[in-house]
Amino acid sequence: MFNRSLAVSLAAAALVPFGVASADDSDGPNLLQNSGFETPITKTYATFGNASRNGEFALSSAWSLKMFGCFCSPYNGNGAVSIYDIPVIGGSVYRVGAFALTPSGDQIRNGSWGGIKVEFKDAANTVVGLAERRILEGYDPDMPLEEWIPADFIAFAPDDAVSATIVPVYLQADQNDAGAMYLDDMLLASTKRDPAKPLVNPNFDNGVDYQYLVFPTFNGWSEQYGNVFFDDFNFINGPHSAGMFGSFPDYDGDGQCDPGGVSGLGQIIPDIFEGDFVTLSMSAFTPAPDSIVGTDNYVLQKIEFLGDDISAPLDSIAGTVIDGSGAFDNDTWNLAEISGTAPAGTTSIRIVAQIVQPNCGTGSVRIDAVDVTVESGGGGPAACPGDFNDDGVVDGADFGFLFAAWGACAGCPEDLNNDGFVNGIDLGEFLAVWGDCPDDGGGDDPGDEGDCPDCDCCEANGNTSCSDEACTDAVCQVDPICCQFGWDSICAGIAETQCNGCAGP
Repeated sequence: MFNRSLAVSLAAAALVPFGVASADDSDGPNLLQNSGFETPITKTYATFGNASRNGEFALSSAWSLKMFGCFCSPYNGNGAVSIYDIPVIGGSVYRVGAFALTPSGDQIRNGSWGGIKVEFKDAANTVVGLAERRILEGYDPDMPLEEWIPADFIAFAPDDAVSATIVPVYLQADQNDAGAMYLDDMLLASTKRDPAKPLVNPNFDNGVDYQYLVFPTFNGWSEQYGNVFFDDFNFINGPHSAGMFGSFPDYDGDGQCDPGGVSGLGQIIPDIFEGDFVTLSMSAFTPAPDSIVGTDNYVLQKIEFLGDDISAPLDSIAGTVIDGSGAFDNDTWNLAEISGTAPAGTTSIRIVAQIVQPNCGTGSVRIDAVDVTVESGGGGPAACPGDFNDDGVVDGADFGFLFAAWGACAGCPEDLNNDGFVNGIDLGEFLAVWGDCPDDGGGDDPGDEGDCPDCDCCEANGNTSCSDEACTDAVCQVDPICCQFGWDSICAGIAETQCNGCAGP
């Protein structure tokens, strides 16, 4: 049963200071406090190394965060860590961003770099996933000076994540390297996958540095097994590629490798449905000093079409990118592509990249430039009004989208009554469908939906029912207030979803 007062309370609780709005209209509001360091940072960020609020350079206010090395040790970290609670929803994706600048008289040099990091934590405050983006790198000969350079990337919050920590950071690679960095206007906001390009971190370019030793290694690739590592020397799109080598399994415990070792990476992509045409491509590379050429090892790419049980694929398509027993050159990137159509029952896909080691052969490979494209086949569940991030539930995350779109917003999905504005009427309709999205398109499932062409159920009629009995019953099972105190705009909004929009079957 829909609890109108509870939903109002939950929505009111979501009305907390979010910071500045996201620049991308599809994103929710900025979840970060003091994201531009406009106020003193002692209550919002804990600094480490040489980092402090500074007024020498600033992007959109009078302040930014300045970071520089201590000249005391190699790989010296400097920066700040958020010390306030940033709730996140596990299984969701977030946009992360910031702007960075290095001054002409004290620019970042050599292997030093600066950027922004996000850590996702579980209920025990343990880091369960993280991602980072380097914005300025000292070895870049074309690095602009005294110019604000943006970072913008997508980070995946693992299923058990409940909170996030944001970390602006400057790493002084060598204690003799000079250089300073200023960082401003940070962003962490809920966002959506691109339906046509839904893969998170396709180039492995927002991973984390080695010292973390936190699983997963690569942002977004939540399934990692065997021997997976970074390579920051051999890549197509820097600063990393994904390296892997065989797992050399010892199944029988005799201390010897047994055939069948596999190492790999997997990423589950939701909201793929029957009829969708999926194409996967990736590039693979084997280095001459540790080549798989001349072995039985090979690089496999695979699309698995998943239904309710993700451990039992409905169908799969696989292809070889590099075959060590074939004619592949060392130190050369090889591109391969596979594609297929999602069968009935598909709700998601798993993208897989593996090195398969049939006979304990040695050698390693690198994976980069993974690309997934989806052409919609028109399948999938009916639209669920209010589920703006397409996660199957109307909740506080979606309220963030509604709040961010408040005001004139012609054609945007948050304008639930399609009057060109996001306002209190849309808030009422949003609260009416709070909860899980059923297959029939929104709201709590009252059983058989009503059909009421040419009825007054989809308008505020002032009565305690509407002119269609079946629709009246369906709406009042969702919100009994409609049949007790009056058929208002909230009841009309429920009727829109429960009664086929008052248009009949």
